[in-house]
Amino acid sequence: MSEQLQLRRGTAAQIAAFTGAQGEVVVDTTNNRLVLQDGATAGGYAAAKLSEVVANTRTSIADASYAATATDRTIAYVALTAARAVALPAASAYPTGTRLLVVDESGACSSSATLTLNANGSDRINGAASFVIASPYGCAAIESNGANAWTIVDQFAPGSLTTIAQGPFGASFQCGVLETLVTLSGASTTAPTPIPANCIVTAVGARTVTAVTGAPSFQVGVSGNAGLFGSGLNVAAGSINFGLIGPNPYYSATPLIVTATSGAFTGGAVRLSIHYLSMGPSTW
Repeated sequence: MSEQLQLRRGTAAQIAAFTGAQGEVVVDTTNNRLVLQDGATAGGYAAAKLSEVVANTRTSIADASYAATATDRTIAYVALTAARAVALPAASAYPTGTRLLVVDESGACSSSATLTLNANGSDRINGAASFVIASPYGCAAIESNGANAWTIVDQFAPGSLTTIAQGPFGASFQCGVLETLVTLSGASTTAPTPIPANCIVTAVGARTVTAVTGAPSFQVGVSGNAGLFGSGLNVAAGSINFGLIGPNPYYSATPLIVTATSGAFTGGAVRLSIHYLSMGPSTW
C-alpha cells in the first residue's frame, strides 16, 4: 500500500504568525507554496513558485502598443510602421534588480516610428516619465528599484549620441553621427533622415554608393541653401565629400536635400552622414 505524507498547513495569515521548528516545512494554502521554517523567524521563508522564477522569456510584438507585465523579460518588436508605446508595470510590482529589455528587431524604428517606454503612474525612468527609442535596431534595458523608479542599465542605438560630459542632474554634452541612404530621382530628392532638432551640425558628408545618372553632378544642402554641404559633387561610384561647415545650429528637424546641378536624376544612390553635437538640459 502506498504511503501518504501530509504536512502542516494554514492560510498565509496563519503562516505569517507561525514559527516552526528548524528545518520544518509547512504549506501556505492561500498561495499554494511551501514555507521553510528556521525555528526563530515568524512566517519562515517562502519558496518561489515556478511562475515567480526569473526566466529569459521573450514576448514578440508585431506593430502594436503593448502593456508589459511583471513576468516579461524581453519585449521584441518584430514589425513597426508607426510610433508605438510600451506601458510599464508598476516598478513596485516588478522583481527588483531584474532586467527588462525592449528592442526593435524589425529595423524600422525611427524618429517618426518610435518606441516609447511609459512609466506607470508617478514612477520615473531615469527621473523622467518616459524614455524613447528612435533608431533602427535600438534597444533599452531597464531595472526596477522595487518601489517607484526604473533605471536604464543598458541601451544601444546605431548612430546614437555619445556623451562627452554629463552633470550630476542629467545635463549632457553629446556628439553623434547619423547615416542615411538617398536613392535619387527627379530634380531633387529629400533624405529619409533629417538633421535632428536642437543640435549643432559640423558636417554632412556624402559618398556616392551607386553611380548617379541623369545629372553631371549634384549638391547637398537644405531648403534655401541647396549647396550648403557641397556642390558640383562627383557622380562616380566611390566618390566622397566631407561637407564641412562652421558650427551651425538647427532648432527644428531639418530635411537634407540632394539636388541635381542640371537635368534630373534617373538613378544612383548617395549615403549622407550627419555629424552633430547635442547639448541636453538637466533631466531632473
